[in-house]
Amino acid sequence: MARSNRKSRRRLSTASGLAARARKSLTAAAQTARQRVRPTDGAGPAPQDTEPTVQTSVREINDHLLQHVVVVRQFSKTFPTSNVWILRDGNEAALIDAGFGDDLCIETRRKFFEGEGSNLNVGTIAFTHHHSDHTSGGRRLREILRANTAINPIDEALLHTPSTTAGTQNDDLPDDRDLAERAAQWREEALNTPIDVPLSDGDTFKVGGLTVRAVHTPGHTAGHNCYFVEETMTLFTGDNVLGVGTSAIGPPPHGDMQAYLDSLVRMRELQSKLFAPGHGPVVEATDLKIQELLDHRATRDRQIIDLIDHGYTTDRQIRRSLYPEIQKGLRRAAGGQVRAHLARMVGQGIVRVEEDPDAKVWKVELTK
Repeated sequence: MARSNRKSRRRLSTASGLAARARKSLTAAAQTARQRVRPTDGAGPAPQDTEPTVQTSVREINDHLLQHVVVVRQFSKTFPTSNVWILRDGNEAALIDAGFGDDLCIETRRKFFEGEGSNLNVGTIAFTHHHSDHTSGGRRLREILRANTAINPIDEALLHTPSTTAGTQNDDLPDDRDLAERAAQWREEALNTPIDVPLSDGDTFKVGGLTVRAVHTPGHTAGHNCYFVEETMTLFTGDNVLGVGTSAIGPPPHGDMQAYLDSLVRMRELQSKLFAPGHGPVVEATDLKIQELLDHRATRDRQIIDLIDHGYTTDRQIRRSLYPEIQKGLRRAAGGQVRAHLARMVGQGIVRVEEDPDAKVWKVELTK
């Protein structure tokens, strides 16, 4: 988007398309059935603790899949958690995503691979996308496990771009002063994570007798990959599909709502039987989950159009109406969601947007 001077107004555009029809939402029970959970160490924090405490667990999803979860708590707060999936066939294994790269998380994972997971030969650590909650553990796990790291080449470039550069910020993390120091460490670790293998759309790697295929599914990030295992009909969905809730999709250049919706359709066409997401429990009702997400975005479109039709003139007013009770640290992410929808509707010719740099708002109106 070009800017002629400080008070200039800019027009935005993005790809076109319409989301799908409505269906009923899923229940959480359908997503979490048949998991076997076993805690491996740690305990809940005492109310007066001044040092972080760690809880970790291994969820055995099936004979080929383990979900390794590390939860870090400080005082009464829980820092964001991400899944590290262990795909295995016999003693051969791969990690899908690497979680956080701070000392507590890495030490917890090291203990697992030196203990219960010591029989596993991890050959590949495949990242779904460049955000630090999925990649910052990669550098040190690569050294511990002597594994190759892999990512889509588009996100490899973003991974190695300093986060102060426009378009590379991680909108998944809340704006939280208590989180800032740890987040800075995660960003630094991610920036310094070497990539050994590029995985473009259709590229594969082996885990024993299993073949893992990269599926380029942009939207959350430009180089977001899902990973499909045809032998088990499992799809590692990264942040395109979460176990609970909906993914954060930012406006261009951070994200692309139309690309995200197109990616959801492509993911459904794979007809996988199990989704292993970047956050939260597995999803078994995969087709219904995709439809739920498409319906959610279609509903948001209609809500935004209705608000503009009733006199709302800026993206900030729309955000306050759609998210009236959202906590302060999530307002930026919520505003990004609104802008992502607006940018897509500009491409459809439904909405006109002008950016006011001084007021830091997008002024909006319907085209009809």
